[in-house]
Amino acid sequence: MPTLPPELTKAERLTPLSAKPTGELVAIDKGVLAELYERFAEAIAAVLRGNTRAAAVKLERRCTSAILSTGHAPADCPPTN
Repeated sequence: MPTLPPELTKAERLTPLSAKPTGELVAIDKGVLAELYERFAEAIAAVLRGNTRAAAVKLERRCTSAILSTGHAPADCPPTN
């Protein structure tokens, strides 16, 4: 099996939030805020789905490589249909 490109295997680390409160209040419409929260939740769910797919691809590649090299699947590989 070919190895995955580095951009698909490296973990990204974001810098922590560092904004300090200014004490200046801003008004925002409740509907706009609700949509922002909904979009944020969708973005989090998309990242979770991507991470799940990446883990599945990694497991599939490891299992396939083991089967091709030894003829047997490791115990933690899912059964084939």
